Amino acid sequence: MSSTVYHLFARVSPWIIGWLSGFVLLTVIFLIRRAWTGQSQVHRDSLIGGELPGLPLVLMHSVCFGYSVMLGDWISAVVFGWWGPGFLLIAGMVLAKREVPWRALALPMSWACKLNYLILVGLFAYWHCWEPIFAYSLWIMHDQVRLAWLQGNADRTRRTTEDWWLPRLGYPVFLIIPWLVESFFLRWWCAGLATIIFLLWAWGIVRLIHKGQLFNKPRSFTDNLRDIVYLRLRPDRH
Repeated sequence: MSSTVYHLFARVSPWIIGWLSGFVLLTVIFLIRRAWTGQSQVHRDSLIGGELPGLPLVLMHSVCFGYSVMLGDWISAVVFGWWGPGFLLIAGMVLAKREVPWRALALPMSWACKLNYLILVGLFAYWHCWEPIFAYSLWIMHDQVRLAWLQGNADRTRRTTEDWWLPRLGYPVFLIIPWLVESFFLRWWCAGLATIIFLLWAWGIVRLIHKGQLFNKPRSFTDNLRDIVYLRLRPDRH
């Protein structure tokens, strides 16, 4: 296994973080405007707010998959394959409105995502590529802020109390990376973004606890693919 592919991802990550920064600022402005006008209704997540922020990050896995194949680094090709070609395959099926057996795929996809994240973070840390790890956390925690404040959905916080998959704690914890790594890209800008996202997330979770909504499950188990794990717990409807 070569470090080349992982350092490529790290070199591109500042651009990905810049992309995510724009969405973080838009979300902050939206939440301030929402509080100022007294809005409280639940918003259905949009393509722009929900999926677009993470698109460059996810597509980078396909780039690294192709680069790994080109280098003959087959281990890295397998590592990047799930969120690379695997993501494109699933996305293509969804966009083409193909009939997908989500119930059968729920558990394997859930574990594939969990383990792939752990492997990627471990490899990036091994090669001292800190920017990709931070980019993952900024993307995921921005999504958690939107879900908590706009949909009353505690999402990964709630699911951690259900399956006790403690590695999810890494999502907020790794936001601290810019504070610790002196050579980090635009260190203080990223540290400020991380602090804002962390505080908004924590405030959102406390708010849901006070409203008695922490354990409320999403209304649809297929709007966000991470929620398909609930399908295997729901009886079939004929």
